[in-house]
Amino acid sequence: MKWLLVSSVAILAAACSDPDHGVFVSNSDTSDVTSVSLGNDVAPTSLAEDVSVPTTAETARSGWTTTTSITVESTDPENTRECRRLPESEERPWIVVNDGVMGGRSQGVITTEANQMQFTGNIITEGGGFSSARRLIDRGLDESDGLQLRVHTDERQYEVLLTDVDSQAYRITYYAALETKGDSWQIVDVYFDDLEARIFGRRVDAPPFQPQKATTIGIILADGADGEFSLELDWISACSGTLS
Repeated sequence: MKWLLVSSVAILAAACSDPDHGVFVSNSDTSDVTSVSLGNDVAPTSLAEDVSVPTTAETARSGWTTTTSITVESTDPENTRECRRLPESEERPWIVVNDGVMGGRSQGVITTEANQMQFTGNIITEGGGFSSARRLIDRGLDESDGLQLRVHTDERQYEVLLTDVDSQAYRITYYAALETKGDSWQIVDVYFDDLEARIFGRRVDAPPFQPQKATTIGIILADGADGEFSLELDWISACSGTLS
């Protein structure tokens, strides 16, 4: 497909809003797809730059123990996928980005208990409508083709979000639904082939996500509903291989 000029990003920026970058749009029409051209620009080096929030944005450290190596998780005996736990680091803490960056009033807080991250808060759709927890990745996701997350949620419609070096330079973020069922701890698979690229809240036609160049990983709630929310995260693993 022939890419349009990067100026299309500026057009979208003027017309739309986005939970990633402080502007929010509720757009259910996925037929409005815009192409963008990715060049060799250097991506922002900080998470605050990526989401266009001031350095005083609300932050919270995860408190998880620093890990210097990736450990191999046991594989499911019913398939041939291999998963590796993503290490946590105090130098790459989880931070909260709420819709306050564009005048909203939603709240999100990160706490930890028994080495499990708890992401809780309250969504207020008037004037905003989102809260997210995210952190930088300094080692990429290598040649993985998806993620596994062990989570316990309130069954609201959360999404995983990811950026890579090239997409971050153009404010492209990749999203996939975090499909959970029931009020219990569960392991959820997210495949990179299912990711949807968006800029300023609108779906765009962009190159595929590049896991080996991953820069940011996170979880966002922007389901258009007011009210309290609660998500607990035990771990995230990068996975590769084929299902049997």
